[in-house]
Amino acid sequence: MKNKILLSVFIFSLIPTLLFALPNRTEAKGHLAFSDSTGTKNLNVRISLIDSLRGTNYKNSSVYYDNSAIFKLSVMGELSQSFRFESHNELISDYTNRFINSNHFNPSDGIPYTKESDNSKGWNRFRASLEYDLPFTTILAGYDYLQWGVAKRNPVILRGSNHIYRPWMDTTSFIFEPAPTPYFGYQFEFGRLSYTQYATKLYHKKNTGKYLNAHRLQINLPFDIELGASEMIIYGTTTEFDQTNPNPDADSTSRHFEWVYAIPFIPYLFAEPLLGDLDNNALAFDIRVNTLKNYEFYGELFFDDLANPLSMFDDSWWGNKWAASIGFTAKDFCTTSSICFSFNTEYTRVEPWVYTHHKGAGYTYSNYGSSLGSDLGPNSQELYTRLDAEWNFLQLTLEASAVDQDTAFGGNLYDIHTPLSDTDKSFLEEESTIQYVELKSSLLVSPTDFFWTRIGYSFYFGDYKGSRLEGTIGLTW
Repeated sequence: MKNKILLSVFIFSLIPTLLFALPNRTEAKGHLAFSDSTGTKNLNVRISLIDSLRGTNYKNSSVYYDNSAIFKLSVMGELSQSFRFESHNELISDYTNRFINSNHFNPSDGIPYTKESDNSKGWNRFRASLEYDLPFTTILAGYDYLQWGVAKRNPVILRGSNHIYRPWMDTTSFIFEPAPTPYFGYQFEFGRLSYTQYATKLYHKKNTGKYLNAHRLQINLPFDIELGASEMIIYGTTTEFDQTNPNPDADSTSRHFEWVYAIPFIPYLFAEPLLGDLDNNALAFDIRVNTLKNYEFYGELFFDDLANPLSMFDDSWWGNKWAASIGFTAKDFCTTSSICFSFNTEYTRVEPWVYTHHKGAGYTYSNYGSSLGSDLGPNSQELYTRLDAEWNFLQLTLEASAVDQDTAFGGNLYDIHTPLSDTDKSFLEEESTIQYVELKSSLLVSPTDFFWTRIGYSFYFGDYKGSRLEGTIGLTW
């Protein structure tokens, strides 16, 4: 096997940074601070100027490069001890040496962008949230990412802003990053027990409604053990053309927000039948164990519209849909020379048809064309390992991952199972499964809290052969 290797990528910028790689730096409290005379009203402003250059070289493909310049403004503050807010806004300009298709601002086509030329586009990201403490609860509202679960690499419940580059995402005409959602909710605290609930709006097609309601019960047990149980339900207006979906319950209906799902402490499993048993219900559990100092064991289990969890291993029925991530972390092992090591390994498995729904995209576990759960998609798995070594202002990261993704029917987010489809399921059929291994190394240099630079290199083996070089340099204040 002969691998073409990208010989060089030159990166230069006067005032740039990478946003997602270093959220602690771009979203920490800024150096610009304002406060009233009593100190109860505070405002912090942080400005980041961002530049990132990536080069890819896959077998039987040209060498491509993509450059992103980003300006980010973050505002965080409080109007009282009970009222907190934050806002993060980014302007992004992308340039590439390949053609960019026009974008028609349909949510199913990913995060929208404006085509500026054949090789450039502009788009933006923004999110905001507020919390208001009352004597009996905390009110939550905003336009933000929602993340539940404990997995480090592949959350299968709600992944929030978690985004991982995959070779099949190497395109300039679809932004695969997850999108935030508008929401309102509340949180109740009962000592070691907490209850959180959200009502959110999702997007797939213009001028059609799609909604996610979610609630979560979490308990912190002795010996530093955390247990969580979550329930999610998705429903919306039918997006497929009339008579194109042969499922008898997939009629072209217009759905609106169901207020019964916003009432706290009511299981969706009980409420759904009263509304006609129409919706996509999911149940999830997670556990995190930190009993041993410097060690963490964790796991997530996601049941997708599964009537009987006890039948999850029965492959004779396609509707036995589940996903799981389990992992182990060892961290903060420091030598006498002040070099600290951390290690993480994680395995993720997503069964066929997970996150899909037989009634179509209005009920699919997705937002702006991307999965709300693992970005691996249905019928996939990944084994991932990471080692970090940190000394002073240097951090070296070594990563290895092995990915299998079945592209057959039932392995795509918007596949629709019909009465004519096979009723059984097969995990990772050999003839239709894409396999690849990624080996990656990266170095982060951050001598101050307002300047850093990072470079990373990936080798790909298997069905994707090639390499990827990425570099960033940044300034934030």
